[in-house]
Amino acid sequence: MLPASDMLWLALVVLGGSLAAVLIVLGVVLARLRDTERRLDEKESRHESVLDRLQENEYRLRTIIESEPECVKLQAEDGTVLEINPAGLRLVDANQPADIIGRKIFSVVAPEYIDIYRENMRRVFAGEAMVYEFRAITLKNRVAWMETHAAPLRDARGNIYALLGITRDITEHKQAEEQARRHQTELARVARLSTMGEMATGIAHELNQPLSAIANFSRGCIRRLRGGGMSPVELIEPLEEVCEQAERAGDILRHVRDFVRKSEPRLKPMDVNQIVRAVVKFTEHEARQQRTLVRLHLDPQLPKVAADAIMIEQVMVNLVRNAIEAMSEANSARREIAIHSRLFGADSVEIEIVDSGPGIDGNLIDQVFDQFFTTKPEGVGMGLAISRSIIESHGGTVRAESSRDGGAILRFTLKISPQQSNRRERADSIHS
Repeated sequence: MLPASDMLWLALVVLGGSLAAVLIVLGVVLARLRDTERRLDEKESRHESVLDRLQENEYRLRTIIESEPECVKLQAEDGTVLEINPAGLRLVDANQPADIIGRKIFSVVAPEYIDIYRENMRRVFAGEAMVYEFRAITLKNRVAWMETHAAPLRDARGNIYALLGITRDITEHKQAEEQARRHQTELARVARLSTMGEMATGIAHELNQPLSAIANFSRGCIRRLRGGGMSPVELIEPLEEVCEQAERAGDILRHVRDFVRKSEPRLKPMDVNQIVRAVVKFTEHEARQQRTLVRLHLDPQLPKVAADAIMIEQVMVNLVRNAIEAMSEANSARREIAIHSRLFGADSVEIEIVDSGPGIDGNLIDQVFDQFFTTKPEGVGMGLAISRSIIESHGGTVRAESSRDGGAILRFTLKISPQQSNRRERADSIHS
């Protein structure tokens, strides 16, 4: 056994080692605490920096939005206005944000456009970006046309929580469009009057036939009555013929009156084949004079198109007469016009006019529908330009090309009437 002094010394050595170990552990812990505290300070500093930048960005964004000259607004899915900038307040004639924020946007949408506006909102909240027009009635009952560019706003998880809309007043633009449309309508009417003047001989000829027949049948009846021995029953047939010819003359005059009348365009479901046949009848005398044969290849199963019949007749008259004149001026040996009607895609009908004339110069083919462009010595170059304007106002397209076999091809399309489209869709769903 160790002496007591050695035991004491050993105990002191062990205790000293333990204290040293404890001090080392405490030093490590303190160092880690300081490091953690430093990292927390740095993280807090970075967090504050991020918050400062976010606040700065938010301030900049709000400043930009508030200074934006066009209306910027946020809408909830039910139409509630969540935010709107000062330009938006001015646009809806609001005196303060509370006049519109928290209210439904429908309070400033004209009643006839509310359903359309709801549908556009539904599409935006389904994820689609939209551009739409609507008529507005502001908080001070001012009527205006608006155009909105709308896009969905998504959160970090991709969920759509609001509609971002940028809206501007397009009233002046709409008024200019309306003025241009009225101008085009008046110009088209002047062109129709000019066409009637050019076709006066043909119209007189068409009227002369029924009027001559009326006179002849009437004289025959008078002679037989004066000769005596004629029963009233024998007069029925010639008098019916007189009535029929009188109605024919009336139809010709009525058609001329309708063709030159001044009226607003009215799109109605129309049978395009019926329009084609009416125009062929209308230009029959001129075609016969120029030794031109007109052949029809019309699809009898075509749905009705949305059209103003008189305006489409004007287009057809322009195209048919142009073909007749082109073949006459070129002194073509064979003068034929083929008119085709057919379905074009899912929602349109196409009319094609093909002639056997000299065709169209490839260098000029892109200019034939331009205003004042003409290859005729005495032409003014408005017929085809007006025709293009009419077709485009109907939502269709028109184009020209030269046939490989010679001659010109002019095609235009018209939209199928919405009622007819709905019927076709129902029929397709039944058969599928």
